[in-house]
Amino acid sequence: MQPYLLHQLLTESSRIHAERPAVIQGANFLTYAELDRQSDQLASCLAGLGVAPGDRVGILLHKAPEAVVAIYGILKLGGIYVPLDHLAPPARLAGILDRCDITALITSSSLAGKILAEPLAAARLRSLILASGEPFSSEGKVCRSWNDVMAAPSLPPETGPTADGRPAYILHTSGSTGIPKGVVISHLNALTFVRMAADFFAISSEDRLASHAPFHFDLSVFDLFTAAARGAAVVLVPETLGIFPPRLAEFIDRERITVWNSVASVIALLAEHGRLERCAFDPLRLVLFSGDVLSAKHLRKAMERMPKTAFYNLYGQTEANSSTFHRVNSLPADDRWKIPIGRPFPNFEVHVLDDHNQPVRESGATGELYVGGATVALGYWRDPEKTSASFVENGLHPWPGRLYRTGDLVRFNEQGELVFLGRRDRQIKSRGYRIMIDEIDLTLLSHPQVREAAAVDIPDELLGARILGFVHGAAEITEAELLDFCSQCLPPYMVPERIIFVANFPRTATGKIDRRSLRETAGGESRSAPKDAFQPQ
Repeated sequence: MQPYLLHQLLTESSRIHAERPAVIQGANFLTYAELDRQSDQLASCLAGLGVAPGDRVGILLHKAPEAVVAIYGILKLGGIYVPLDHLAPPARLAGILDRCDITALITSSSLAGKILAEPLAAARLRSLILASGEPFSSEGKVCRSWNDVMAAPSLPPETGPTADGRPAYILHTSGSTGIPKGVVISHLNALTFVRMAADFFAISSEDRLASHAPFHFDLSVFDLFTAAARGAAVVLVPETLGIFPPRLAEFIDRERITVWNSVASVIALLAEHGRLERCAFDPLRLVLFSGDVLSAKHLRKAMERMPKTAFYNLYGQTEANSSTFHRVNSLPADDRWKIPIGRPFPNFEVHVLDDHNQPVRESGATGELYVGGATVALGYWRDPEKTSASFVENGLHPWPGRLYRTGDLVRFNEQGELVFLGRRDRQIKSRGYRIMIDEIDLTLLSHPQVREAAAVDIPDELLGARILGFVHGAAEITEAELLDFCSQCLPPYMVPERIIFVANFPRTATGKIDRRSLRETAGGESRSAPKDAFQPQ
């Protein structure tokens, strides 16, 4: 049977690969048959609580097999799963519950107490399913334990004759107003990407895919559903390993991971701090990275320690999944070289347009990247204004349909591949010059003693913007040395005003450097701010 709905990937694999591990966590695992049966039972339990097809159901859990059961159970009922970041402030979570009309939440006792302390969430939620912990009494709410779920009868999953355009899940990204944007992804959107990825990367039932990304992040779609499409195993990476690169490297080696997929900053941390020389990485055949700019210096270190592994730089957005790729076969000696984001995946559609919405094709010319085709999301949940601004009609013959306007500036190199230049909203103006802030990042990162770096712009009434560089590097490196290095590589108007040394960068929930936090803190710094601001080394 050709799957037409996301959960049918699981149903089909449970028929073919019933006893193979589907989800692994430490010494425990669920087979495909067990995952299929338990998600059926969860769908039945949700139906008993009054959840209907089309309803949004929240998932607020630490990474665990129960979270994967929750995802499939919601889909089998015909619902829309809304994964939530358990590290987010309760008020932010309560706002998402309210905007998405989430009345049923799959969570744990400890996390339920956190969210119910918010009056808005407490008023919105009517029912809870606790995947762990003891059930508790909460006035006006129906509470079910995981034992109740496992005792429920199986509910036959919903089926459909064609790839379905109905919403499957809503992922939230940060919004410029501080209110998260809910990106609505359909079964068709996700299946189009998953089918392509399973074929392109030759995923098989022998593979072991690491699940490093949290389930509220779009990278998890590849991990979970591409594995299910081929009967492969998903190995859940403990959340605590992200801040310990040596232990993360040991995990990849010990668990015999064959496919690793993460944001680029994790690869940089592994290369710089993971002590990779201690590990063999024999089964690891694919490393996929995306989301951040990875320096050639860090990638070279990783490739030297993993000589049998194929490395791919993927480009994509929550609103359209990954759309382009570049396989890195070799690296030039220049550490300032930008790794291309490459070409569109087979049968995927991307366009580079100038400010007049005309195609840009010549090498070296800059334009904004637009993505079209079946992977483009339905829009932003109940936000027609933002949807109409970002999802535009495709006026390019012969491609009908809509395009997602990424806001990313790119150019073609001499090989006809796309090179990411930076975000349009990170193109700043300082002293009358237009500057791509990402170019400053790469220059700082190319210094041999710099491990991590990020440049940020601080609004200035006279200059337009001041530029500060944040660096984590070797103890002996000085601010004067780095400023001199930048002056040899960059024009004067791009050289940071100051270099601030940090021991650790603030990070978002997905592992990226939190530039907003840097900018907000730096905004309060004076020109004479001490060098040891932001956690001195």
